[in-house]
Amino acid sequence: RLVAFLLYPSILFHPITFFTMMMKIAASLLVLASAADAFTRVAVVELGVGGTVRRTSSKSSESTVEGVNSFVQLMHGGRQLQHAGMPVVPDLFQKADGGVVLGLSGQGVDVAEMPAVAALLEEEKDGVVGHLSTNGKHCNSIVSRATSVEEVSEEELPVAMEKASKKQSLSGVKMTVKDTAAASSVDKEVADLIRDLHKKTKEQGKTVVLYLVVEEESSVSRRRLADQQQDGQNQAGKYVFFTKSGNQNGGDNNGGNNDNNPYAQMFAGYYGFGYYNSYGEWVTPYKSMFQIQYFNVVLWTAIGLAVILGWVIMMMMYMPLEPDTLLFGESAKMIGDD
Repeated sequence: RLVAFLLYPSILFHPITFFTMMMKIAASLLVLASAADAFTRVAVVELGVGGTVRRTSSKSSESTVEGVNSFVQLMHGGRQLQHAGMPVVPDLFQKADGGVVLGLSGQGVDVAEMPAVAALLEEEKDGVVGHLSTNGKHCNSIVSRATSVEEVSEEELPVAMEKASKKQSLSGVKMTVKDTAAASSVDKEVADLIRDLHKKTKEQGKTVVLYLVVEEESSVSRRRLADQQQDGQNQAGKYVFFTKSGNQNGGDNNGGNNDNNPYAQMFAGYYGFGYYNSYGEWVTPYKSMFQIQYFNVVLWTAIGLAVILGWVIMMMMYMPLEPDTLLFGESAKMIGDD
């Protein structure tokens, strides 16, 4: 379209063509804006015997859609490398008998109205090994990597999950929550399904890994986070001081204990001044211990290599020409004849 504008400027003066193209551009911008204004979280749940997923020492659940897909694919026979720094990794010896990706998306997804799903996304118990999160609408991107994907309604969900859990390959089940009124019933349905599948899989002596992918609008997520940040907890733009124990002290002396804040332990390594910006991102001029160590290792390694390289070059420049050496024998003779 841009090339057409440049080659044929008369198109701009055609009202119907100009209006149509402007509407398409506006629609594209709206799609991109809506995709950016979302948040996708993944809970890795082991059903059955377990032992196929291991928790790492990483405290941050933030990742990318490529990182999430690399972990899921590696869990089920993929050959691609998993991205570094993720909180969960596959076990080296025990492999899962199957995998199910359950994707929940739509305007009705509100974790505040879904306590069972919220517990799976925030707590590590009842088979939950770890969590992953990424900005944007990526439910379809994650679910589509499964071998087979079935989009179902709430009534069809139990049968679809039962069938997907029996497959040895990675299967996908996707459901759209249309309104908030259906969120509570979906939450109860998901909790009952996970409980029943865990019991049946354990009786069979198998392990099935469930990837619960929840795509939530950022407006809903920010509203819930704002409610949780009342009574002295963080708010966007408010600065806090994190202590080593994970507690926080606000600049207005109203900061209290931060044990219930999921971001406290994530940023517990940043001791000192910091704040959340309007996008909910943690901003601080301080560096973590890992960043300091990494910087010093790279810095002094580079300095050491530079010193060694300079010393080697200097030694080669002033290397004496001996008559009995193979490399410089002839040149030494020529110098002697002169």
